[in-house]
Amino acid sequence: MRPALPVLGIRATSAASFAVLALTVSALLAAGTYLTARHYLVGQREATAARQAFVDASLVREGLLTAGASVSDVLDETSPPPGAVVVVNRGGQWFTSSLETGADDVPDRVRGLVADGTAARAWTVVRGEPAVVVGVPVPAVGVQFYELSPTTELESTLRTLAVVLGSFALVTAAAGALLGGAASRRVVAPLRDVASAAAAIAAGRMTTRLPRTSDPDLAVIVGSFNTMVEALDERMQRDARFAADVAHELRSPVTTLMTSIDVLDAAPEGDTERRRAATQLVRREVRRLHRSLEHLLELGRLDAGVLEREPEPVDLEELVRHTLAETSRPDVPVDTDAGLGPVLGSKAQLHRAVVNLLDNADLHGGGAERLELRREDSLVLVRVVDRGPGVPPSERERVFERFARVGSRGSAPGSGLGLSLVAEIARAHEGWVRCEETPGGGATFVLGLPLAPSSGAGA
Repeated sequence: MRPALPVLGIRATSAASFAVLALTVSALLAAGTYLTARHYLVGQREATAARQAFVDASLVREGLLTAGASVSDVLDETSPPPGAVVVVNRGGQWFTSSLETGADDVPDRVRGLVADGTAARAWTVVRGEPAVVVGVPVPAVGVQFYELSPTTELESTLRTLAVVLGSFALVTAAAGALLGGAASRRVVAPLRDVASAAAAIAAGRMTTRLPRTSDPDLAVIVGSFNTMVEALDERMQRDARFAADVAHELRSPVTTLMTSIDVLDAAPEGDTERRRAATQLVRREVRRLHRSLEHLLELGRLDAGVLEREPEPVDLEELVRHTLAETSRPDVPVDTDAGLGPVLGSKAQLHRAVVNLLDNADLHGGGAERLELRREDSLVLVRVVDRGPGVPPSERERVFERFARVGSRGSAPGSGLGLSLVAEIARAHEGWVRCEETPGGGATFVLGLPLAPSSGAGA
């Protein structure tokens, strides 16, 4: 198997990306600058060589027009630029100002054009060095004039320019890598803070928070992280309190059961009255324990967002009347508005919510006086009116907390989970529950549930 390629981190990737980008841009700029400069310098060099060649060709023409002058004498008197060589063809005979350069160094294409009477120029190599050749026809004296000018200094200038531009591109790439590294450190720094905070939270330090920042881009992340930690801390504290309350709530029936068992064990064989009382106590505590466990399981399912079955349209009037009959409360009157319309939800959970409201009225309010089903806008309200002393205004929200026993209800039997379960069921159905004062005394618990989509207001 081929070894897996190493995975680059964010900092290495950022630095490499900046370096590649800087190198690409600087290389394009360097190439463009070099080609532009080369084109300009080559053009200037060719123009200079052409002007010098025409000047020297004129001098040769003037010298040969002098009576008795020979080509050799004229070449001796010409003064071409340093390093330049003059080659003259007259009547098929070649003359040169340098013993090392001759007719063979003149390109055939230039010779052909000059022989046809056209001036020409071209690049060639003379003794291993670049040179520009300019050919000028001089018909007045029957001469073909060629001047070969070396361009060594131009090649040196272009090489220096290429080295400088290449070095600039490399320096720019290195600077880009440094800039990418600095930028990546700036970007990764908040991630390190988040990682440190997360590690501290995982270690149990729930008071850890990210420091506030003035950076508008990071402020959203910092705020979201701190909000998440606060919600997590609150949930953990809530779960811890819930576990403690569960332990405390279950301890009482378990203690009673153990005491009853001891009484049964210690009761004489013929003491049927004592045994009956202990058995009744065991039966009552087992029912209480069973009811508490059912409420706890239902709360657990609601906390996890799990419904017992898929939501379905539920006729609340039918459900309320069925619940009253099933729980042996047929005498409780039901006052219903016409055309309520169904709600969407779990029939089993809504049934449990109504049962808990009725049980709460029995335990703390002297029983339910009546039930009312009302329609308000896009809601159906289930109102359970009891005959009890009512709930103080300061405790009407706390009464829906788990294991809450407020006011005179603190001494009444019950687990303190019934109303909290109603609140969770209402929340799971996108509804609400509240406690109101009943005119003339008593309390009214109102469960508000949204109508099914096809039964909105105005239907």
